Amino acid sequence: MRTASGSLKDLHQIHLKLKLLHEKLRQGPKLIEARKKFALRKQEERQEQRQLLIQLKMTADQKSLQLKTNEGKIAELKLKLNTASSNREFDIFKSQIDADIMANSVLEDEVLEVYEKVDRTQESIQTCEEQLSVAQSQEQRIAAEVTAIEPELRSEADRLESALCDSERELPANVMERYRRLVQAHGSDALSLVENKSCTSCHTLLTPNECVEINIGKFLFCRSCGRLLYQQADG
Repeated sequence: MRTASGSLKDLHQIHLKLKLLHEKLRQGPKLIEARKKFALRKQEERQEQRQLLIQLKMTADQKSLQLKTNEGKIAELKLKLNTASSNREFDIFKSQIDADIMANSVLEDEVLEVYEKVDRTQESIQTCEEQLSVAQSQEQRIAAEVTAIEPELRSEADRLESALCDSERELPANVMERYRRLVQAHGSDALSLVENKSCTSCHTLLTPNECVEINIGKFLFCRSCGRLLYQQADG
């Protein structure tokens, strides 16, 4: 008959393998969802940039129109300047022309700045579209990979679940109830390996009496963390 440590070692290995399989089964949908969320953010960002682009172009058009209007006013003032009837009238027209030229200079800088923002926004839109395309391609690739491997993973998980039930049947009735509570609380960490006479989960040192008990094949729970203990060398 096998020792307690031998059967518990196998039981723990099944738990650990099942945990890894379940993590793999959860990982695929999480990766797909992450790509979907990233793509959605890029779609929203692209839309925001497109709206910004529309506003910037409208602003550029308005400022350009204002610039042309001001240039027309300056041209009219220059004509009036040439037909001024007095020095005072000449000075007034000259001052207006100088002020409008200065205002247009500022306006030209503003128009140039807006067009630079238009260029940057168009580049941002292009970047978003490229990132969106990559995210959608990755989502499709990951979804295909998950679909392909999922049946194999589920089949292996079913096999291990069956092996787990078979292994658990070897536990004595007086151990099973406490073991169930440990599995509910700690999952695959319900069991713990003993190395150098210590529980590897909480590093509590076994007493000499506990060492004797586990060596002769008795079922032993860690007095500190409560986990079901087993030795690597046995089994």
